[in-house]
Amino acid sequence: MSLAVAAEGVTRRFGRRWALRGVDLTVPHGAVVALLGANGTGKTTLLRLISTLLKPTAGRLEVLGHTLPAGGDEIRTGAAFMTAGGHAYEELTGVENLRFAARMSGTATTDGDLRDALAAADLDGAADLPVRGWSTGMRKRLELARLRLRPLELVLLDEPFVSLDEDGVGLVHDAVRGWRDAGAAVVIASHRVEDASRHADDVVRLVGGRVDDVTA
Repeated sequence: MSLAVAAEGVTRRFGRRWALRGVDLTVPHGAVVALLGANGTGKTTLLRLISTLLKPTAGRLEVLGHTLPAGGDEIRTGAAFMTAGGHAYEELTGVENLRFAARMSGTATTDGDLRDALAAADLDGAADLPVRGWSTGMRKRLELARLRLRPLELVLLDEPFVSLDEDGVGLVHDAVRGWRDAGAAVVIASHRVEDASRHADDVVRLVGGRVDDVTA
């Protein structure tokens, strides 16, 4: 079985605090894994490790065929991370934010491509407005549009359903189905069990920085 993510005994410490302790996790290509747990259980830390934003304190972590900390540039080419709070440049418009993201990732796009991505996220009416005036839900939709600009092998979603209305939650589910059907691996970290588990091939529960249960 080809794996997008393989973690063995992964540990991460911040000073004296242990965020993760001996985590084992496998995510096959084309699979959806729900990573469940209350706030502070280590879900976000694990996603940040997989996305190369952090380095493990101990253990072995392989992502898209590269054993960390090597291969960071190649991993970031094939993977994308949607943070819980989203990320956008306040003074740029929606179109300008997507254009900048496309350039940073080396993705060739036209203005039409960017506007189509915004329209698919129900943001066409705000495409030319500065993001500083957008709601949190609109910013989450912008993140979703950013992730769908290019083909991906691995998608990491941190609390993707928070601050979204019913239609926005539906857009996330549609995106997850699309990534899975295209052969990408998807990891959804959330405390919303029903939404996160809807498409999951495996459900992993973290408690106190440890894997408490794995359900297929």
